[in-house]
Amino acid sequence: MQLTPKELLLKKKICLPLDGLTTLKEIKARVEELSPVVGLFKIGKETFTRFGPKVVELIKNYEAEVFLDLKYHDIPNTACGAAEAATQLGVSIFNIHASGGLSMMKATMEGVHKAADTYGVARPKVIAVTVLTSIDQYVFNHEMRIQGKIEEQVLHLAKLAQKAGLNGIVCSAGDLLAIKKHLPKDFLYVTPGIKGPHIPAGSDQKRVVTPGEAIKLGASILVIGRAITSPPTPKARLEAGHAVLHDMARFAPA
Repeated sequence: MQLTPKELLLKKKICLPLDGLTTLKEIKARVEELSPVVGLFKIGKETFTRFGPKVVELIKNYEAEVFLDLKYHDIPNTACGAAEAATQLGVSIFNIHASGGLSMMKATMEGVHKAADTYGVARPKVIAVTVLTSIDQYVFNHEMRIQGKIEEQVLHLAKLAQKAGLNGIVCSAGDLLAIKKHLPKDFLYVTPGIKGPHIPAGSDQKRVVTPGEAIKLGASILVIGRAITSPPTPKARLEAGHAVLHDMARFAPA
């Protein structure tokens, strides 16, 4: 199944998590299987804890880009060191928690610049997690005991990330309508919580949208997991990826 020129461009916006795979052989097979419809592969806590840096090298050997999703959240000195290490690994994007504060985010960027200058490697994009897509308004107000609307907190943390020199944020695509007009045009919006046109995102995701809706709202990168990977066969998973791209293409500018 060939991609249209528009779908080939949109493929770069799809980021696939490599969660739930227990061997490097499975990782390799998944990357080979879905590279036709995926532009970026996400290595999260589970995968990195199981395989370490060698999984980054495996993906880079396929000339694919890596999003290191470890959500650093620590004192500034520790965050700085982690940022240096992530930069040395040669990942394209990594993230931190904006709730770690301005000093931590600034220290992260210092770590990136230091590693890039010292080792002559490219600077990865750094994005800040705002409010997890598994958190809805009730949890936000009553369990986390934060007053106001989620969108208000997302915008506050996004502005803090911008002030610290970060490249963008992680948020729900549903938040974008309320926040994009207040942020730079080149800011990145990485949006998890994407359900497939015919496949749900997963029961632990609360603030979800379809791929087409995310594109219409202005998402930069769509993190799409179970909506592509839940079908039981490679052929069905590839078809699910194509369905995602078709849905995105319906709303993408010509």
